[in-house]
Amino acid sequence: MSGLTYRRNHRIKGYECDITGEITLPSLVNLMMDLSGQQSDSLGNTNDQMSERGLSWIIVQSDMQIERMPHRGEAIILETEAMSYNRFFTYRRFRAYDESEQLCVEVMTNFVMMDIETRKMVQIQKDLLTVYQADEIRTMVRMQKPIQLEPENRKEQDFRVRYLDIDYNRHVNNAKYFDWIINTIDPKFIMDHQMSGVTIKYEKEVEYGNSITSVMSTKEAENGEIITAHRIMNGEDLACEAHMIWKKV
Repeated sequence: MSGLTYRRNHRIKGYECDITGEITLPSLVNLMMDLSGQQSDSLGNTNDQMSERGLSWIIVQSDMQIERMPHRGEAIILETEAMSYNRFFTYRRFRAYDESEQLCVEVMTNFVMMDIETRKMVQIQKDLLTVYQADEIRTMVRMQKPIQLEPENRKEQDFRVRYLDIDYNRHVNNAKYFDWIINTIDPKFIMDHQMSGVTIKYEKEVEYGNSITSVMSTKEAENGEIITAHRIMNGEDLACEAHMIWKKV
């Protein structure tokens, strides 16, 4: 499976980082989504053209493998490739490398096409994908299921959706969910551990003014890694679920 690859250089800004000086997950996700948008623009497949058809792309799931998170001031290479598609799903890979071309982060992301008015998934329009030279497949690419919350040891925090949380698709920006997830984890734990893997699956849109609850639980794996499982609840509706794998620093 392969398609056109698109790259750009980026130097990590201070405002993209957390207290440790590492780029935050929301910042990295936003950079990667912007990269795919730049590739689409360069191929003549712009957001305006999608809007004229009443369509938009939305993310269903992302699986991430993290060797290390780049630091403030570091020059990195961002890369994306539209891998494949079937009737309803497209699959795109993102990578972040350091200056020596050593892989830092790899992400596989699953997109669907949405009707802007009905807010429902529609069948992929093939003519929009031709320029990416991605492979058409008949099967679905198997992606990891988020690990479920533990029945005990739960912690939760409430958040209200604000105006600046909403993107041009008129729902909460995908990177914002990581804010809600990470801000439910104890800061000392974050500073003492390094993320090595993340899986997130989006279930239902969250809109301006909604009050959501970020729920998490923690468990230790047999290999000593710590797994935090997460759910974003919008009232009784599951908006998204995720898990993160952590290693002691």
